[in-house]
Amino acid sequence: MFFYNYMFINKLDNNIKIPYKYIKGSFKERQTKSYLLIEDVYKNLSEKIKDDYSIFNYDFLQKTILSFLPNKDLKIIIENLSKNKKNVCEGFFKTKYDNNYNINAFLVLLNGISSSIRARHLPVVLHEFQHLSDVIYHPKYLSRLQSLNKKGLDNKRYEKFYDSFYYANESAQNAQEKEEILKIIKKNTKKFLRKLNISDKMDCIQDMRYSLESEIAAYSMQRKIANDLRSKGLMVSDFDFYDYPKSALFREKIDLLKQIAIEYITKERTNLNARSCKKQNLNS
Repeated sequence: MFFYNYMFINKLDNNIKIPYKYIKGSFKERQTKSYLLIEDVYKNLSEKIKDDYSIFNYDFLQKTILSFLPNKDLKIIIENLSKNKKNVCEGFFKTKYDNNYNINAFLVLLNGISSSIRARHLPVVLHEFQHLSDVIYHPKYLSRLQSLNKKGLDNKRYEKFYDSFYYANESAQNAQEKEEILKIIKKNTKKFLRKLNISDKMDCIQDMRYSLESEIAAYSMQRKIANDLRSKGLMVSDFDFYDYPKSALFREKIDLLKQIAIEYITKERTNLNARSCKKQNLNS
């Protein structure tokens, strides 16, 4: 690890504890556990699908995901995002905090049919559930979110920047265009972060990196579920098969964020060494 150990430990509400056996191991091992949890949820739901018009209400979805989580005290809230978009299913995953910045609930907001969704919406629903599973099996994801929230950095300006430069789809047709796009993103990232101290810079960089990692996992699960539904002759949106992380250069942007982090840390260490030498010269 090349960043400073300034990050405070992730803290959930006092009655919520994830047993260590679930979150131990390498990133790859924990991600595998995260995938398996959502696959088990899908298997349970798919057994109840009779046709394209099978409906799952939010209360049932809520109880189903909770039944598979490693701690049943986790508070999961599934709510309707908008009653005006019945032909599309969109989702958002959020965390709720108490006054001490402890996480006390996970929110999954969905567009659907009032307070229920149909079988064809499951790829999007399980995309959001994948985010939920990821933050449980990767505690550092939540740690960064809490740190940003506590510092007031998790604001609309930050969200707009992330959406504009990191979550955004790109139009690179070749390696040269891809390189140019990444140069522009790097320039704008440093401009966005320039007034922040090193601790805040690293919080933003790592949070964006973790968000992209989770998106890659969520879109992968979305495509997998869509393929299974279509293989059963059920209706599925064509977008569920679209490799958005590849088009949006998520992996390349993750590498870019790692590079920017190294540059900041190297510069910070150089400055610290220079100040230390100056202090020693003054005292000699």
